[in-house]
Amino acid sequence: MAKPRRRFQSLSDRQLLELLYTAGDELPREAVDECLRRGSRLLPLLRDVVADKASWSRPLPEWWATVHATYILGALEDPAALTPLLTALRWADAFDSDWVTDDLPSILGRLGAPAYEPLAAVLRDATAGWGARSIALSGMAAVTLSAPYLRAELVPQCAALVADGREEYFLRQTAANVLLDFRERDHRELLVAFGREEAARRAEDPEYQGAFYDWEVDEILESRDGGGDSLEYYRRDWLSFYDPEEIQHRQERWEREQDEAEEPPAEEDAPAARDLRAPCPCGSGRPFESCCYLKVH
Repeated sequence: MAKPRRRFQSLSDRQLLELLYTAGDELPREAVDECLRRGSRLLPLLRDVVADKASWSRPLPEWWATVHATYILGALEDPAALTPLLTALRWADAFDSDWVTDDLPSILGRLGAPAYEPLAAVLRDATAGWGARSIALSGMAAVTLSAPYLRAELVPQCAALVADGREEYFLRQTAANVLLDFRERDHRELLVAFGREEAARRAEDPEYQGAFYDWEVDEILESRDGGGDSLEYYRRDWLSFYDPEEIQHRQERWEREQDEAEEPPAEEDAPAARDLRAPCPCGSGRPFESCCYLKVH
């Protein structure tokens, strides 16, 4: 039997890319590594995958192609991947592809300083919507980890967003999280004020989960991990998606969710239909409609 790496080496570029559409969320790491070995010559094919609007709404297993293409483009760490990654940002936000949006900040951060201004342009574009702008802002924060001099530009932008009550609330929330994650103590009063807003929202809706509350700000700012655990979101290793243990864990989770979905509830205590935008019960942190719902349906 051929070794996995050799098996994938024997495939043409198009045959290799076809696996992105057929392997679902079980694409082997060896196939990804072969894509990375071929490098920039695959860029046009990967670009076509993320640029195709239809790809973002295909049925399973083809739906996963956009996730794989985005992850591979990011892992190439090629400046030429920036434009297709910005395209992926727009479509992933438009189609609520949380597998992509959750990892894009760390992916874009790996491209370093050249990604900062294009991301800032997305942030300034009010027509882009708060989701795309929030991803762009988090990506800018990730860039500063390898280009620290840009932090002096980023921090005032975040502070201005938090202070601007006319801005989209969830964009302000992202900006506040960046200030808190980077332990920007000079903006303590601003963060406390925003924490009070979060507390007021929770008072109105007990199910609302705020980013943080005013009584937590000082403890967080004084903690010593600003540069450690607090920044892990911006340093995520998205290629862990292809670890055999992660693949096995997902498959077990999908099977469990499917079994639960196939069990008819007792008539007397049938639950209401699940809120598709609520957090997925598998614990991934993604909305149900972008996670286990896709696998079950």
